[in-house]
Amino acid sequence: MITAYYRLVLLSDEVKAKNNIKVGAKVPRYDCVEYSGQYDGINPFINPKGMFKLSLMDTKEFVIADKRRMAEFALVGGKNLNFSSLYFEDANSNIGYGNPNGKPYLKDGRNNPVFSFRQDLYIFLIDDAFTQLEILVLRNQKGFAGELLQSILGGDFDAEIENHRNRAKTFYSYG
Repeated sequence: MITAYYRLVLLSDEVKAKNNIKVGAKVPRYDCVEYSGQYDGINPFINPKGMFKLSLMDTKEFVIADKRRMAEFALVGGKNLNFSSLYFEDANSNIGYGNPNGKPYLKDGRNNPVFSFRQDLYIFLIDDAFTQLEILVLRNQKGFAGELLQSILGGDFDAEIENHRNRAKTFYSYG
């Protein structure tokens, strides 16, 4: 059921400097170091160097939504393209979910490059220190977010997640 797996990490200052990435940025940047499976929905987030990177943003800075529905954080790629908001059912859990922007056009009038992926579901597994973020992609499962999140929390996907981790390949070599 898991179409693709991506592991993103906060790079050390040394690795950032070596790769000409800004050191000391206030907004946390997560870079994809491993992946398993194929998912074209990330293509708009891959920069010209071939890096898949996302920044963790406070949604209060840019999302206009009903406060009862608004997530606290969102992952944003280059060109101010929102990858997904992060919703957490349990405030004590670092397992969340989200999905691509479902609107056909972005706020600036551009076509939404992830519109065709709007029914996909992302499950986010985040370590306690927020230094690593794993993304599980479940195609066409947006409508089942609550049920699938509970299944993951209950361990029903442990073997499949471990399988993706074990066969993960390098996404981009930061040297």
